[in-house]
Amino acid sequence: MLTETYDDHQDEILSRRQPHPLCLMVRRLRQANGMSLAQFEAKTGFPGVVLGAYERGDRVPPLSKLEIIFRAFGYVLTAVPVGDTFVRLPEDVVGDLRAIADQLEARENGELLDNAA
Repeated sequence: MLTETYDDHQDEILSRRQPHPLCLMVRRLRQANGMSLAQFEAKTGFPGVVLGAYERGDRVPPLSKLEIIFRAFGYVLTAVPVGDTFVRLPEDVVGDLRAIADQLEARENGELLDNAA
């Protein structure tokens, strides 16, 4: 799993022209799919020359473009909390509290709930 942040690498990438780890992942996905840049463009309409520039580190893609590219491979970009310093959104806390309440109620009623629910 890729855990580095986009901003952590942007200055470093621009100064050394190294591809961002997400762009390296794009190249790996494209190659694993057996697609050339031209084939990717034909399939998605996304310019192969631009994708190649992202993969080489010549250009840093905006998040909106990364979302389009990853979606073409069946992926969705998602923010995942790292460590214990992440900020919790109120709706996340409410959802967690509801799940705990459901578990406690089920325990009181002698029921077993699936933790994946």
